[in-house]
Amino acid sequence: MTKRRKRVEISEAVIQPTKPTNKGLVAFISFVYNNELKINDCQIISRPQGGFRVLYPIRELFNGSKISTVYPITKEIGEQLEEKLLQEYENFLSKFQLKK
Repeated sequence: MTKRRKRVEISEAVIQPTKPTNKGLVAFISFVYNNELKINDCQIISRPQGGFRVLYPIRELFNGSKISTVYPITKEIGEQLEEKLLQEYENFLSKFQLKK
């Protein structure tokens, strides 16, 4: 049985850069996943060894505990999403640098 690769499409990506923080936050990204689901407020974090990663939204409860509100279920989808979102961020950065 051949495992079929799931389709991952990102559209309507909106990137909001932030002033870099001590924890590595450089931007927020919101997007539409497979023309079916709008996901807001993912974080783009810089990695200490270089590059970036994506963190999905969490919610802090009244008792102080934190829960993930949106996240990929499988590693395959997570990797594909991160690749596409970081590609959107790199495109955003390249456009910004060209305008200088």
